[in-house]
Amino acid sequence: MLDPPTVNPSTIGPLHGVNSSAVIAAIKERRARWQAGNREPDGRKLGLVIEGGAMRAVCSAGGAVALAHLGFTDLFDELYATSAGAMNASYFLSNQPELGISVYFDSCTTRSFLNPLRVWKVIDVDYLFEQVVSRDKPLDVNKILSSRTKLFVAVIDKRSGAGTVIDTKATNTPLLSILKAATALPVLYNRTVDIDGRPFMDGGLAIPFPIEQALVNGCTDVLVLLTRPEDHYTDAPGWASRRMFDLICARGNANLNQIYSLCHERSRVARDLAFGRVATPPGVNIATICTDEPETIQRTTSNRALLRSAAISYGRKTLRVFGANAEAWDIRDGENKGSNAK
Repeated sequence: MLDPPTVNPSTIGPLHGVNSSAVIAAIKERRARWQAGNREPDGRKLGLVIEGGAMRAVCSAGGAVALAHLGFTDLFDELYATSAGAMNASYFLSNQPELGISVYFDSCTTRSFLNPLRVWKVIDVDYLFEQVVSRDKPLDVNKILSSRTKLFVAVIDKRSGAGTVIDTKATNTPLLSILKAATALPVLYNRTVDIDGRPFMDGGLAIPFPIEQALVNGCTDVLVLLTRPEDHYTDAPGWASRRMFDLICARGNANLNQIYSLCHERSRVARDLAFGRVATPPGVNIATICTDEPETIQRTTSNRALLRSAAISYGRKTLRVFGANAEAWDIRDGENKGSNAK
């Protein structure tokens, strides 16, 4: 049993969590010390958690662009991400955040990627990785692997139904294959990707966003970028939904069916942690930024104007959290690097 929090759950402007102002202070203080040439250990382990959710993840991508604008690209010790959040995390760590978010605007709004009439593959993750991430908007893999920040992505082992986070530097599988597995959505893509000889898929059903894993690994100050509003609760899947999932995805796999049946409970646990509704380990601070009504995006939203507007709104909110000038800030589509704040 975890000890109760030493402070009350906090809501400060757009921030939620437990002692959320301490997280922001820890990030800003490390940035200031590093700028001054002092990289001595500060006794804190900074973690960044990024939620996905297919096209909803354009919001957390906007937050990642804002963090890069502030010069935080190499500041976090560990970065945890689920589903499309893993792509946001990757373009962030490679210092290509504008290029990464342009994938949503330019590539994910096309029929090549998202086609509801292509029922056997509504979302084409093959196109995303074989054409977009590898050629059109190439991700700098080497820069990610050489980063001081450890990148963990959530996946599900389809055979066992177990959710886990993979340390992308601790496997022989190429990074792009790990990222493809992390974004291999059940039902909408419905395929697996091999990692070290086992079939894996998008981890969202088991690990909505890896905040528990960040705390278990010892992160003391965690910034969480969520793609749903504070009052969101995932409903328990009904009989028809469970039956459809079994027919299309699980195909009799009892472990996978159980993961789907309990996905609402895992969502509640993760969100309760992120919003400070349950006990956290002593000395742990959590700052959570979530979406608001104007930023509401669905998993298959393909309207470029809506996506861009939501991303900018979320990014400006992230900037305000750190006391930066937000109103004049905008997203520069497709540029290949981040921009440090002056």
